[in-house]
Amino acid sequence: MMEFAADFTAIDFETASRQPDSACQLGAVVVRNGHVVDRFMWMIRPEPLYFSQSNIRIHGITPAQVRDEPTFGEIWSDIHAKLGDDCLVAHNASFDIRVLLACLRTHGHPVPEMQFTCTRAIARRTWPHRHRFGLKPLAQWLGIRFQHHDALEDSLACAKIQLAAGIDREVSSLDDLEQSLKLSRGRA
Repeated sequence: MMEFAADFTAIDFETASRQPDSACQLGAVVVRNGHVVDRFMWMIRPEPLYFSQSNIRIHGITPAQVRDEPTFGEIWSDIHAKLGDDCLVAHNASFDIRVLLACLRTHGHPVPEMQFTCTRAIARRTWPHRHRFGLKPLAQWLGIRFQHHDALEDSLACAKIQLAAGIDREVSSLDDLEQSLKLSRGRA
């Protein structure tokens, strides 16, 4: 069996409200040679410090938990250093990339060259017989246990779905996986 020796960083944001620049938590899981080698999690104080009740119900993060945390702008250099030039992988990447870009704009940071791919799109093409492609149903089907709507846990589940797809398709890299599925990488 071929080893899926991919390098990427899986990310997941939780937001305080429907506003895309209201990130309150970011998780990142670094994968090298097909293995998880590092995990990072940042709690973020959104500005303004407003949380909608529906978002609190989803992830359980409250204003009190992030009141003393740094803003996205204050920790971006650390986040950027950890993400490096990796291809970013997210489940429903359009959401997470939109949050990242909105936070960068709001805090006056230039948008770096970025590549990203989406495990929801990858899963749809890898396992077309599945009926549900949400993070939770896919993770359950693949036997991945995680605490849903915790950014670090969701990032780890996303990384494991990506790895499972690569193994299933019997490819050796992220590029090979995308080619085999006829998916093109997003760029920002």
